[in-house]
Amino acid sequence: RLSRPWNGKTTLSSLEKKAGSLTFEARAQRGRFKPAAAAVITTHAQAAHRPCGCCPTGGEPVITGRSTGNERSGGTRSRQGDPVACLNILQSSIRDMRNVKAKMATHAVEQGISLHQGGTSCRLSRRLADPAQSTWASLHTDLLDLIASRVLASDLLDYVRFRAVCLGWRVTTPCPRGRGVVDPCFHPRQWMMFPEGGGLYPGHPALLGYVRFFNLSTSTFVRVRLPGFRNHSVLDCPDGLLLLRHNKSTVICLLHPFTGDVVLFPPLSSIFPQLAKFISDFSKIQDTRFVRASVSVNLVGTVTMMLALTGLDRVAYASTGDRQWTPTSWKMKHLYSALPFGGSLYVVDGGWGLEPSRILRIDPPEDSNPSSWSVIPPQMVTQCPVKLLRMPQLVECNSELLLVGYDSGHSRIVFFRVADLLNGVTTMQLTSIGDQAVFIGGWNMAVNSKSLPSVQGNSIAIINEIGGGLAGRGTLPLYDLGSGTWSQVFDGPFLDGPMPRPYSLVLHVATCCQRLFWNSGKILCFNTDVGLGAEE
Repeated sequence: RLSRPWNGKTTLSSLEKKAGSLTFEARAQRGRFKPAAAAVITTHAQAAHRPCGCCPTGGEPVITGRSTGNERSGGTRSRQGDPVACLNILQSSIRDMRNVKAKMATHAVEQGISLHQGGTSCRLSRRLADPAQSTWASLHTDLLDLIASRVLASDLLDYVRFRAVCLGWRVTTPCPRGRGVVDPCFHPRQWMMFPEGGGLYPGHPALLGYVRFFNLSTSTFVRVRLPGFRNHSVLDCPDGLLLLRHNKSTVICLLHPFTGDVVLFPPLSSIFPQLAKFISDFSKIQDTRFVRASVSVNLVGTVTMMLALTGLDRVAYASTGDRQWTPTSWKMKHLYSALPFGGSLYVVDGGWGLEPSRILRIDPPEDSNPSSWSVIPPQMVTQCPVKLLRMPQLVECNSELLLVGYDSGHSRIVFFRVADLLNGVTTMQLTSIGDQAVFIGGWNMAVNSKSLPSVQGNSIAIINEIGGGLAGRGTLPLYDLGSGTWSQVFDGPFLDGPMPRPYSLVLHVATCCQRLFWNSGKILCFNTDVGLGAEE
């Protein structure tokens, strides 16, 4: 086979073995030693029972008959398939293969160094070698920007993959690193920190600094190394960013989990002396576990954060560069539900008693007069009468702000668009939310039902233990918005004691709605003696 190109199947060791056989035959022909008289000298191809491509006879013997001792002088020998010629060709092929192996090893080392230093893979290097040959690499800049903006609107990680296609696309589009927090376009809105369960809180030594994130739309998991969790606690996840509080200094920082960008805010303890003027119970002031954050960025890149202090019925704000948090001088009757949307903070005030609940909108302070923000009352979006909606909750679904609650009979779930209520249309109930499944339980969220096999679309799961037309105490009731019927996600009590392992994905999503479990690495359960409690 030496006259043919190497097909990748012939190994170097097999060629060296053939070379040894040919060396034996060549020495026999040259008379350097005399084999036994009865020996029959055959070619290497016949010895291997395979035809030799370099021998015209197809592997027939080149020296036949018995040895007479005169092989040195030539004897009777056929020039077809000369072992000496075969040996020379074979040794040349061996040298070429050794050179190829050395070059391949050098290329593998260089490729590993390139990947370690942030380079590209071998396949991508071949694509980048001659971008002029690819039509997609020569797209117009305006068209490329349009495609990139639409990909980024879908998901941040899709945008990262888009930029990795070729060098031209990467140079044309902006890099998320360094802009992850200050540019709202790069906020990972569809991503949620995934609770591990078993007490494996973020920063637990057993996790080795890694944290998993779950995409609410595509059910994709991403594992990210975030070593900063060792001395921080997670309070909230606004727009997919992580709101962290330092355990000792109470300094607040906003972390982008995928780019590593961090924005620092004043210590949360700076708000305690200011709240002491309004609240006498100091232990209540220090309880800042129940917060809901809203993040906004102005034109010059200043990041402002507003915190809805659920237990204190107040709101506070701080911007990058401030030394302390500024609370509002006014308070609400009962801050029942809060949700960031469009840079503002929407809250539900009241809703438990017979009085109508109010939907309020709190905007970030203006750059011209930030000192007046604490005394300006919030803007009332709409007022919900009790006969229309009881115990209302805010949730973002399909990029819309929705209001969900019970009807007057406390047996059905009703949906309203906040935009319709703002326009005075109070009779237009929402009858379908598509494939989305809404989870109601303190921190409300909408999840694509295609990623949750046990939950159907166009439904609402109620996590809080509420009476009425539900499936029963301690269960996870599911309301079908299309048929108006109730069912259960799990058979038997759901919150009445620890759930058996392995935990289902629905159970992890339900835990995200209860932040005391979500940020402590525990799975949601219900104890009939002490109420909400941690798993055993």
